Order: sequence, then structure tokens, then C-alpha cells
Amino acid sequence: MNQHADEFLARRRGRDIADLRWHWDEAYDITWDGRFRARRLDDGGYLEADTAEELGERIRRDYTERPVLRPS
Repeated sequence: MNQHADEFLARRRGRDIADLRWHWDEAYDITWDGRFRARRLDDGGYLEADTAEELGERIRRDYTERPVLRPS
């Protein structure tokens, strides 16, 4: 890829991560290291995906099945 395409993808990835964190940061630690990853803050379980959209869907499914316990 060329530099402009790489920069565009990095900015988009940053926006995608920021969006996921805005919605889920009290329950999951969201990162990217070549794949999008979410670590549950209650038991440390991991979810991962190739795209932010896919990770968001996995987080929603995971949270629906087993809500993350949060300190009160």
C-alpha cells in the first residue's frame, strides 16, 4: 500500500476503536494489534475480530449472554 492509504486506514481504525471504547470501555479493554481485541474487565476473557464491526457484534453478543460485572 502507499503512504496515503496506510494513513487513511490508521485514522479509520482509530475512529473505530474510539467508537467501541465510547460504548464499551466500562466493561471491556479495546485494543488493536493487527486484529481488533476486547478483554472483559471482570474475568479477563478475550474476544477478537478482523474488523471493528465484527468485534462490536461479538461484544454485544457476549454482553447479552453474560453481562460484565462492574464494581459499584
